[in-house]
Amino acid sequence: MKKIAMFGGSFNPVHKAHIKLCEIFIEKENLTEVVLVPTNITPLKNNSEIISPIHRLNMCTLATENHPKIKVSDIEIKRKGKSFTSDTIRELKNMYGDDTEFFLIVGADMFLTLDKWHDFEYIMKNAVILASLRDDVSAEDMQKAYEGYKKYGCKARFYESTIEDISSTKVRQMIKNSENTEDFLDKQVIKYIEDNKLYGYE
Repeated sequence: MKKIAMFGGSFNPVHKAHIKLCEIFIEKENLTEVVLVPTNITPLKNNSEIISPIHRLNMCTLATENHPKIKVSDIEIKRKGKSFTSDTIRELKNMYGDDTEFFLIVGADMFLTLDKWHDFEYIMKNAVILASLRDDVSAEDMQKAYEGYKKYGCKARFYESTIEDISSTKVRQMIKNSENTEDFLDKQVIKYIEDNKLYGYE
């Protein structure tokens, strides 16, 4: 049986912590593949600072070139409109077939708001949720939320993470300030940002 995980997000821009998180779950869960899915329009988020989906897709492709188990999908960009995870899981299930166990990778903060997502009951019934624990979200809060989700058939697993907490907002500000981002971004992604003058790069 294939074990496929979806990891969706604006990836604005994609950074090293995103890729490291994929690697951790690939190892912990023995995943066949992680599908990195940049959103078209992100629900529950201010999209004013989010650059074009094609730029974000291209950066994801560059950042995963040396990671054979991480694939990048334009499924939400092609679908246009708001990007709902439930719709994407439905499409991926059709693509990968019945012989597949599905997982959804989320951050700790996202896990706490899972019941606010569009068609969240479908998500909980059709994908095992993988969440990384972070310092700013207590394990108790995670467990409390999980207890509340179980009535919807939710299955979730939490993992401690030693990944440095990088925020795309911080990275964007560093780019704008012409600061060195090599610790946070893949070199090819940095070059892409420079070549295309993204995020206020001068």
